[in-house]
Amino acid sequence: MISSDNVIRDTQSLVRIDSQNPGPLEAACADWVEQRLLAADIKVQRQPVAEGRDNLVAVVPGNPDAPRLVLLAHLDTVPVGAGWTRDPFGGEIADGRIYGRGTCDMKGGLALAINVLETLSKNPLPNVGDVVLVATVDEEAPGMLGAHALVASGFLRPDDQVLAPEPTGMRLRIAQMGLRWITVRIHGRMAHAGRAHLGIDANHLLAEIVSRLKVTFAGMDVEDPLLGKPRFTCGTFTGGVATNVVPPTAEANLDLRIVPPMTIDDLELLVREHVDAVLAEHPGATADIEMLGAARPPVRAAEDAKIVRLLRSSYQAHTGTELPSGGADGHEAYTDASMVATLTGSSSCTVFGPGATDQAHTADEFVPLADLVLGTQVLWSMLEAW
Repeated sequence: MISSDNVIRDTQSLVRIDSQNPGPLEAACADWVEQRLLAADIKVQRQPVAEGRDNLVAVVPGNPDAPRLVLLAHLDTVPVGAGWTRDPFGGEIADGRIYGRGTCDMKGGLALAINVLETLSKNPLPNVGDVVLVATVDEEAPGMLGAHALVASGFLRPDDQVLAPEPTGMRLRIAQMGLRWITVRIHGRMAHAGRAHLGIDANHLLAEIVSRLKVTFAGMDVEDPLLGKPRFTCGTFTGGVATNVVPPTAEANLDLRIVPPMTIDDLELLVREHVDAVLAEHPGATADIEMLGAARPPVRAAEDAKIVRLLRSSYQAHTGTELPSGGADGHEAYTDASMVATLTGSSSCTVFGPGATDQAHTADEFVPLADLVLGTQVLWSMLEAW
């Protein structure tokens, strides 16, 4: 059985390493994980992704006739941000929780994966195939460079069973919403605010575009029984040069999330149509539309995939209840497992892990100790049934 005490200690140690993206990035965290695995006599390979940024790949060899289990866990976190009442790098335990940036997203899941490999290396199970940990960089950024580098390397196999122990509140995330980040820049005409009629207010035009998109998304007659309805967020909006100057430029970064049967192409066309419609009402203005990072279409694992079947049966064995899916388990959050599924076409990629998505990216982020304990039980039971 996997030691939950070790998982808890490793989670605390990982949280105490600053791996914000953007920020210090993942090098120190990667070094710690590498040394932790080497201390457990598990070999580690580094897969260069960008300057100073390496994925780590560790394998515990198993039965060559059985499919591999590939655990995907990212090393980076989002920035700390404001509003904390606890040390974001303290790894403090209180009220049955570990607090700190990355506790649930996803250093608790990374610690769990490390201890799966260590336990299996000391207690081999004859029916288990190779168990692989890929600790990736750049999951929290638009490009998801670590997942792309992993797929491009050719390391993955068609029959790999892929699990990201990301925060799901210990629910099965069998499907993911599609996601596209789009930057819209409006170029108007600068003028004195006292002679505003001589200018073209870029802020006004961009605000109109954002408002119309918001209304369009809210009114869409599209809903997936598991994923729900499409979602729209204007994440950032900047523009203008001074209070008494008609704004010559404005820029917004949009977060757009879709469900089947919508496609990424549909999404990009929708934004272009709204931008063109507003520009047509304001002659002289122009726009740039930039697709930011990787396109992320909706993905779904197969119900009969080995990883899905065994997670369900193992969870039932330990809790006496069916493994829940859907609802508040973060189907809107795109993970490395989702990107691997997109890039490879695999239907054996899913997500299940400690911590609730509602806590990810928040101040006073935490992971419940009970989730870490249940994670050790379910994953070991899954391997025993492999």
